[in-house]
Amino acid sequence: MGLQGTVIRTIFQSATSFGAAFDTLCQMSGIKPDEISDSENMVEWEKAALIWVPLLKMTNDPLVGLHVGIGTDKLLHGMVGFLIQSSKDLHQAYSILCKYGHLSSPMVEYNYVEKDTAILEIRQNKMWQMKHPEPARQAQDFLFASLINTSSALTGKRIVPLRIELTYERRSVDEYRNFFGCDILFNQETNRIILDKKDIKTPILTSDQSMFERFHAMVDEKQALMANNSTEGNLKQVLFMRFKGRIPSVDEAASALQMSPRSLQRKLLLEGTTFRDVAGAIRKDIALQLMQNPAIKIADVSDILGYSDPTAFRKAFKSWTNTVPRTIRKSATR
Repeated sequence: MGLQGTVIRTIFQSATSFGAAFDTLCQMSGIKPDEISDSENMVEWEKAALIWVPLLKMTNDPLVGLHVGIGTDKLLHGMVGFLIQSSKDLHQAYSILCKYGHLSSPMVEYNYVEKDTAILEIRQNKMWQMKHPEPARQAQDFLFASLINTSSALTGKRIVPLRIELTYERRSVDEYRNFFGCDILFNQETNRIILDKKDIKTPILTSDQSMFERFHAMVDEKQALMANNSTEGNLKQVLFMRFKGRIPSVDEAASALQMSPRSLQRKLLLEGTTFRDVAGAIRKDIALQLMQNPAIKIADVSDILGYSDPTAFRKAFKSWTNTVPRTIRKSATR
């Protein structure tokens, strides 16, 4: 669960135009060049999330994510990238991104709806935002800018959104407006790119429906192979990504895995575990990771994990670790 290696390579290569040396970025990030040379390689999520830390240090640029995204002409990697390039139009390309985007970055969830306007929502994993807020913002800015550049490159037409909505605080708004060419709203509920319906019908220059069908079949096969992982592993990913720490009912989790509750429970028993055990392990893992950030309040961790109140969270935490959250928090700040 992380980020496609070649996406990191693209970020590092684009950053060289700002004087950030590729080899130095790899070294400071703890990433070996061969880890990011293959689109099939996934870099562990936290290592991938923290690549923006050395970028911020080397450039001293609070908008480095936006600027690197502006310098990225096209962000397409692996089979999903080929599938998007062979799509009929932007509408089909965005639909594919929503369906298969998790194969490139499981830490990001896409949602695309077409109403009076076309809306592409991009949601980052909550734990990422809470634990590493500044790198998360830089990654979001990069993704927005590179998506618009990619859309323009695919169509041969400058794509200008109607509006950009960002969950982050206002920062150098003119920099955003100069690139996107539209209104930028900060402190919003969700990160969104809002487009004119005419723009999403723009044909893609490299469209090839026969190739689209071929790549579609290949990506479906890849997704099916991933689904053949252990039921416990698939359940953990669903709980971590889709429910973001909130533990759903067995029925909800089974529905997310496209199986019946009875089938889910039976398969977990065959693997020597239970839904309750897996859910508890996920909660514990998320809690321990969030507690490492002193800026995150214990009450916030309790809320993210779906506890009725901090007291209930403290009781559960003590059952996991034989200590109280405050003790872990103190050790993290030393």
